[in-house]
Amino acid sequence: MTAELPGCIVLTNWPRLGHSGGKDSCYNMMQCVAAGHTIVALANLRPAKVDELDSYMYQTVGHQAIDMYAEAMDLPLYRRTIEGSSLETGRDYSQTEGDEVEDLYQLLKLVKEKEDVEAVSVGAILSDYQRVRVENVCSRLQLQSLAYLWRRDQAALLKEMISCGLHALLIKVAAFGLDPGTHLGKSLAEMEPCLQQLSKKYGVHICGEGGEYETFTTDCPLFKKKIVIDKMETVIHSADAFAPVGYLRFTQMHTENKVSGSTESVLPLGSCPCHRAIDKMTEEAVYADKTQDIQEEFTSNACRPWCSARSSVGYQWITGIDGLPSEHTDIQGQTLHAFTQLQDELLKRSCQLKHIVLVHLYVRNMEHFTVVNSVYRSFFSLNPPARVCVQISLPVGQLLQMDVLLHDWTLPPEDGHFHQRDTLHVQSLSHWAPANIGPYSQAVRVDEAVFCAGQIALVPCTMQLLNRGPASQAQLCYSHMEKVLGAISPNLTLGHVLQAHCYVTHHTYIPAVRKVWSSKLQGIHDQVACCGSEESEDAPLVIAVVPSLPRGAAVELHVMAVQDDPAEKTSCHQTTEVRGGTIQWDLLQSGSSQNASLSLRVFFPGPCTSPEPTGTEAFLQALGNSFQQALAQMEKVLSPLCARVFYKNSSKLARELCAGLEGCMESVLGQNRPALVLVPVLDLPDRAVLHISCWLST
Repeated sequence: MTAELPGCIVLTNWPRLGHSGGKDSCYNMMQCVAAGHTIVALANLRPAKVDELDSYMYQTVGHQAIDMYAEAMDLPLYRRTIEGSSLETGRDYSQTEGDEVEDLYQLLKLVKEKEDVEAVSVGAILSDYQRVRVENVCSRLQLQSLAYLWRRDQAALLKEMISCGLHALLIKVAAFGLDPGTHLGKSLAEMEPCLQQLSKKYGVHICGEGGEYETFTTDCPLFKKKIVIDKMETVIHSADAFAPVGYLRFTQMHTENKVSGSTESVLPLGSCPCHRAIDKMTEEAVYADKTQDIQEEFTSNACRPWCSARSSVGYQWITGIDGLPSEHTDIQGQTLHAFTQLQDELLKRSCQLKHIVLVHLYVRNMEHFTVVNSVYRSFFSLNPPARVCVQISLPVGQLLQMDVLLHDWTLPPEDGHFHQRDTLHVQSLSHWAPANIGPYSQAVRVDEAVFCAGQIALVPCTMQLLNRGPASQAQLCYSHMEKVLGAISPNLTLGHVLQAHCYVTHHTYIPAVRKVWSSKLQGIHDQVACCGSEESEDAPLVIAVVPSLPRGAAVELHVMAVQDDPAEKTSCHQTTEVRGGTIQWDLLQSGSSQNASLSLRVFFPGPCTSPEPTGTEAFLQALGNSFQQALAQMEKVLSPLCARVFYKNSSKLARELCAGLEGCMESVLGQNRPALVLVPVLDLPDRAVLHISCWLST
């Protein structure tokens, strides 16, 4: 499924971050034009009778000069008076009558009807509050939000704005170190050294993201005429001794023709931030050949629906949800039935779809991905769960399978602290990381645990797959994961990961993705060492070769992380020889001991020509013993909620082990055995035939 970029955009005011006419709104428009979009209209929300409205959404200082923008850019301007107020002030937003967000909806609805626009330019840099609300409005109007400044480094961004010919004045100050009598009316170029200094001394946001200051743009390369302020007056809003608040009121202004001429010339912008980062990537000299891994048609070990025990903090897995292939032969019918089955299972446990935090979606044919998504999105709307999707060889006739992780945050907490759940669901196109073009969120955090969606190597600003080899694709999708972790919680890195799954579409890609993973983690260790902190234990990278990934990607990364001190993680390892093969397990436990991951591998270190051992009893017994030994090493008793079993589908021994695995787990753990998910794959690294990846929680 490809994302077509819209061809025309409309500017709206993005208050408190850069109101209409501010530097951020204007510079994001410049980014939009540089990306190939056409600006067709301007839009603005104004206060009824005051200069500045007491609003969570809108900053209205300087609204007297907005009409000048229509003249300066030779574009139609649509305006609406703000009638609503800040009613729905939570992290999320849903349509609320009388809320000020509905004024934005009505304004953009009018513009869309009149101008047939396809997207909205938004000068957002950091605030989730406003981003969520603009994305809500855009979703309802079927508009694309374009936020190319989103989560850009503010110091670098300010320098970029100034160097690209954007001239803006400070028209409001409201921060320690900024004085109305001294700094109002100063240009960005004049203020940059001061802002840099205030940032170092007091933590002031250099681009004013904390509401420290607001700006008004008098000229930029998009303007056909420049705006000249003839008369203005200073208004002191608050005479606080430490951080006085004041703003400028424009009383007379006009536009003048620009000597430099037309805006038809190329805008003086640097290269796209996405492509600048991509250009720094180094591709390995040896690329994979074009041959495909052999895909056999076989009767898989079917995984019937199973529900794990509920952990003490409310986690529970439901696995093996399918589309009833005996009655439904098409993908749409099977997807609908899968959700019917899922809802029945949820009802039995007094849960709803909103309790799902993570979905593993397996499809038999990735060409069905678009149809599956169209059905899937009808069941999830606000803050859908994170999701990872890959193609595997499902049993004959079965077109999809779903496994879901639930968390019931309504359970009474054991320690007296209520559960905290946050969702990162960014739908705007930006230079940050891929937008959610599908019905899933980038990440969901529950207390200290973070569950991330699978990331592939999409170029964020175009949402097109990076046309490079596996090493570059790995670097890009790992970088996306780093940015998602940092956005869901500050300072969260790949060093906080407890479990990492990497899917590739060819066995020759394995060395490249391993090398990039090691390089990423080494970079984190080097940074930690510079700060004098201790290094942490790293999560092993579980790699599986599958037939296909979304968008034709070569690499997809999925991780689960924990927000604690990585240096306090503990690990144990053990290797056991069994009938010519080897069982190796690795246990990694979080510093708080609330979560852990367990990895068990069955592999054969001998030459490729060596036959597999026959018989499974000894291996199953050794697997059970290894599982018990690993659990005994934990500092705190945790529940093994789900065991994801990647097995080489061409291995007879692997299939036999899978057939006996449920009985093996039951003999070891009884009713507390984990929910099993059997995942047939084309290949595993290091001559492994089976790799069990298990998540444990209190």
